[in-house]
Amino acid sequence: MFKFNFEVEEDASEDPQSVKSPIFEKDAEEADSEKTKDIDWYQAVKVQPTDNLISILDFYELNAKEIEVGKTTIRHLVAGFLLDDIKAQSDLQDLDIRKSEENHSDLIAGVYEGGAKIWECTDDLLQYLSEKHEDSFWKDKRVLDLGCGSGLLGIYAIKQGARVDFQDYNKDVLEYITYPNILLNVEETLTDDEKLKFLDTNTNLYAGDWSHFAELTKDLEKYDLILTSETIYNTENQGKLLETFAGRLKSDGVVLVAAKSHYFGVGGGLEQFSGKIKQGNVFRSESVWQADENLKRGILQLNFK
Repeated sequence: MFKFNFEVEEDASEDPQSVKSPIFEKDAEEADSEKTKDIDWYQAVKVQPTDNLISILDFYELNAKEIEVGKTTIRHLVAGFLLDDIKAQSDLQDLDIRKSEENHSDLIAGVYEGGAKIWECTDDLLQYLSEKHEDSFWKDKRVLDLGCGSGLLGIYAIKQGARVDFQDYNKDVLEYITYPNILLNVEETLTDDEKLKFLDTNTNLYAGDWSHFAELTKDLEKYDLILTSETIYNTENQGKLLETFAGRLKSDGVVLVAAKSHYFGVGGGLEQFSGKIKQGNVFRSESVWQADENLKRGILQLNFK
C-alpha cells in the first residue's frame, strides 16, 4: 500500500543563477527548513526515448487501459502491471520507480515524486478541459504538462491538436511511463519511424527540479497553457512552482492547477496556495471548479496581473 511521505524539503543548495530575484519570497518556515536539510535536487535534462521503446510497444498494447474523456479516448499503462514488469527486470535495479516500490512510498525526498500513480485530481482536470474547451481552442497552442507523471493531461491536449511538452521530476517516469503512454495514443497506422518522428515533432520531455527546468528552457518559446495536477501538496516547493509558472508562461497565457483543498500532514492545499499566489502579487487566481465530496478538490486558474 503506497502512502505519502511528506518530508520533502526546499533545496538549500539551489544554484543562485537558477532563479534570480525570486518573485515569490520564502516565508520563515521555508527558510528554516532550508537550513536544516540539504537535498540534492535533480538537475534538469531533456529526455529522449529509450532504444527499445518501439520494440516493447506491442507488449504494452496488451496491458493498456482505456479511459473516456468527453469524446476522446486515452490509453495508458496500468501502474500495477508496470511496477511488476520493472521489478522482474534485473537490469532495472537502480530505477527511482523501483526504489519507491521497495520503500512502499509515493514520495522519497529528492528521489521520487509519485509519477507512477494517476492521482484523482488529474481526472478532475481532464473532465474540466473536455467540458470547457471546444476542439478549436487547441489549434496552434503550446502546452506544458508540468509534473506530468503518466502524462494524461498532455496526451489529451495532443489529441486535440496542441503541441505539448512534458515535465516530471523523474527521468525514469518519463522513459518508462510517459513516453509509452504517448505512443499508445498515436495513430496505429503509423510506421515505427513515423511514430518516432511524431515524438520528435510534437513533444519535448524534460526531467528534473522545477527551478532547474525553468532555467534550462528559459530561451525557448513560452507556453499558452500550463496544466498541473497534485503538485502543491508540499508548501516548501510552492515557490519554485510559481517561479516556473512566471518564467515559462506567455504574457496572455493560462495556468490550471488541480489539487485537493487540504493535504493532511503538511498544510498545503488550494486555500493555502491561493494565499501564496496573492502574496506574490504576480498572478490573479480564481476557482473555476470544485467538488463537494468528503475530500474536497478544486481547480484554480492563474493569469498574469
